[in-house]
Parts: sequence; C-alpha cells; structure tokens
Amino acid sequence: MRKNSFFARFVFFGILLSQLFVHSLSAQTLDTFQYLTISDVLDNVNKHHPITFSSFLQWQYAKANLQKASGNFDPIINYDLKQKSFDNKTYYQNQFLEVDFNTKSPITPVIGYENNSGDFINPESQTGSSGLSYVGFELATLKNLITDQRRTALKQAKVFQVQSDIVQRQMIQNLHLNIWNQYISWYVFEEQKNILNASIALSNERQIAIRKLFTVGGCSGFDTLETAVQLNQFVTKQKEISIFSEKTKILFSANLWNSLKTNRGIDFTPMAVRSNILPSNKFFELLESKFILLNENTDSLILFQPDLQFYVQKSNSLKLDIKLKQSYVLPKFDLKYQYLTKDLSQYSSANLTNNHRFGLSFSAPLYFRSSRGELKTAKLKLQENEFETALKQREIDTKLLALKKQTLAYKEILDMLKNVEEGYYQLYQMEIKKFESGDGTIFLLNSRESKYLEAKLKTVEQFGKYLISLTEYFRVLGTIQSIIS
Repeated sequence: MRKNSFFARFVFFGILLSQLFVHSLSAQTLDTFQYLTISDVLDNVNKHHPITFSSFLQWQYAKANLQKASGNFDPIINYDLKQKSFDNKTYYQNQFLEVDFNTKSPITPVIGYENNSGDFINPESQTGSSGLSYVGFELATLKNLITDQRRTALKQAKVFQVQSDIVQRQMIQNLHLNIWNQYISWYVFEEQKNILNASIALSNERQIAIRKLFTVGGCSGFDTLETAVQLNQFVTKQKEISIFSEKTKILFSANLWNSLKTNRGIDFTPMAVRSNILPSNKFFELLESKFILLNENTDSLILFQPDLQFYVQKSNSLKLDIKLKQSYVLPKFDLKYQYLTKDLSQYSSANLTNNHRFGLSFSAPLYFRSSRGELKTAKLKLQENEFETALKQREIDTKLLALKKQTLAYKEILDMLKNVEEGYYQLYQMEIKKFESGDGTIFLLNSRESKYLEAKLKTVEQFGKYLISLTEYFRVLGTIQSIIS
C-alpha cells in the first residue's frame, strides 16, 4: 500500500512539475493570435477617426473666419444712376461711379467719375457733357486712427486661427488619453485572463493526479474536495475577468474606423477587433522613459500646454478689443479730399488747390458714457480672463504635482508587489518540495498557490494603474499626442 501511495505521489509531482517548470503562471501558447499595438491603433485613429476629422474642421472654421475678416478690405465699387423725364423734358440724369480702396490704415483712397446733366439740375452738380473724374482719400484723424472695427476683426481672426489649432490639439489629446486608458485596461484584463487560464490548466492536472492518488490511498477525500473547490474558484475568477476583458474590448473597438472619401463627403465604417487579436505591451516602456525624461523639464513645456494656451490667446483677443474700445472714447474727426479733373491723364499739381472738393466731419457724444462703459466692460473681461488663466495655471501645476507623486507611488507599489509575488512564488516552490517529501498537505499547497496567483493578479492590476497614471500625467502636460510619433 505504501509502495502504491509513493508511486501515485511520484506520478502526481511529475504532472505538477511539468506544468510549473517556468516562473510565470501565464505561460500560454499564443501562436494563433495576432497583436495589435497601441502604435497601430493611434495610426488608425489619426487617419480615420471621426473626431480627428472633426478637429480638422476647427482649422477650416478659422480659415473661413479669416477670409471673412479679410473681405472687409476688398475694394468696393459703387454705381448709382438717377433720371427724371416729364413732358418731353429731361429734368436730370445723374451718374455716379466710385471705387473705395479699403486699406489696413486710417486712409481710404477713392477714385470716381460722375456725370450730371439736365434742364433743371442744380448748378453746383453740373459736370459738363464729358463728366467729371476725381481721385482722393478719406482720413480718420481721431477715432479709428490707431485701429478700427475692420483692422481689429482681422487681427482677432488671426488669433482665432491660433486658438483653432489649440482646440484641435485639445480634441486629439483627449481622444488619445481615452484610447491609451482603454487599451491599457484591455491589456491588463487579457494578462489576468492568461494567468488564470494557466492556473486552471495546472489545477485541473493536479485534480486528476489527486484523484489517482486517492484511489491508491495516498490522500483523503478532503484533498480531492480541496482541489475541486480551488479549481472552481479559479474558473469563476477567470469567467469574471473574461467578461471585463470582453466588455473593455468592445468599448475599445469603438475607436477603430475606416474612412473613405466620396463625392458626397467622407463615409465612416466602424471596425471591430477580431477574436484572435490581442493587445501588446510593445510601446509601454516609452511611457516610463519619457516620464523620466520630461519629469525634470516641465516648466518650459507647460507654457505650450493647450488648455493654458487657450486662455493666453483669449487674452490677446481681449487686448485687441480693448484697443478698439479705447479709440471709441475719442470724437470722430474725419477729413475728405478729392482732386477734380475732366481727364485724369492731364494731372497738374497746380490744380490741387483749385480743382478739388474738401470736407471734414466732426461728431462726439457729450459724455462718452456708452463708449466708456464698453471700455470698462472690455477691461473687466480681460481681468476676468487673467484670473481664469492664473487659476488654470495653478490647476495644471497642482495636477502635475499630484500625478507625479501618484505615479512615483504607483511605481513603488508595483516594485513592492513584484517582490511580494516573488516571495509567494518561493514559498510555493518550497511547499511543493515539502509535500513531495511527505511533510506537506494539499491544503497548504493550494493555499500557497492561491496566494501566489492573487499576488500575480495584483501585480498586473497595479501595472495597469501605473500606466494609466502616466498617460494622465502626459495629458495634463499636453504631450500625450507626441509619445508615439
């Protein structure tokens, strides 16, 4: 009987050790699987994701707005014809043609032609049969001298272009953060599932060996029940992790698209992750290496942080508005001069003071209360934006410091969990040897294995937390888009 028991125990450990000849419990053949790296995913996103195309529209909006603002400086052609005839008499016939050349200065050159005739025309409007040509300018000397609505709108449109680039970066940064985090979560669940699959396979082989050992009297029914209970625990945990993994995979699949340009526009087709596709840790080391590299040089990078830059550009736009409102707290005093001639080709400087039209216009509100109120409002908006900028700066600095400490703490915990995992592995190996020599029990062996498995699952889970903390750090810093380039 003792001989049969010893033989059964020998067979049991032969099976056990053949399944545990390597350190990792996640040793599983995956030759039939293909790996989808985070680089492949982000490449697809940058080319085909609807949000990527939507972010490009921000630039198109800015371009259209700049075109609109630039259009205020297009030359304007004015033509007017008025005629009155009654009882076979031509009372008057007035023709007017003028071109205004709007410039990015307070001077507006004009060139024109007018021809007025008729039996009852006002003598001062008489031009003769050949008409009258003129060239001149209009000049704003007080209000609108430094800037005006058109020039301010053009400068603000250029600021809006910069803001559109910032909004585009914000959209892509948020998209990349979401993809990184979903990908990492998917990877963690897949790793945990592989670990549990290997544990189930090992536990199943052990149950077979224990049953053989029980039939020859090498162990009691408690041992077979203990092994069966542990196997069921592993299977239950594996099913739970599999559900999480599949759910994360489905949610992650929403980021994968195929786009095709057609005559109607762009057609988007969603893509699904096939069952034989697995995530890869190929580019995870970049997160840690760039964290170490950038950790000591964040001050200069924060200046280009998109969330902060948005407030900076908003401040630039508000300053332009203040400059415009300041010009409104001035009286309007415009000059107008036109050189008159019947033939522009026969220009003579001697006629500049004789043949001309000259005028000036002056107007001013008595108290300028409306203009002063608008100026105060513009200054208050700038002050409010400065407060928001300071708050955003503080928020970014605080988040970076908190995420830095969190990331370093997660890394420290990860290293500690690796040591705990290694310790449980050594205890597990020692328990196997004890059981082989006849001093151990199945209960203790299963307990050591459970502790080792639990430690390994926690290590993988902590690794995911560490990676996600890194990605959040890069998003707050505004560099997550450039991690893989």
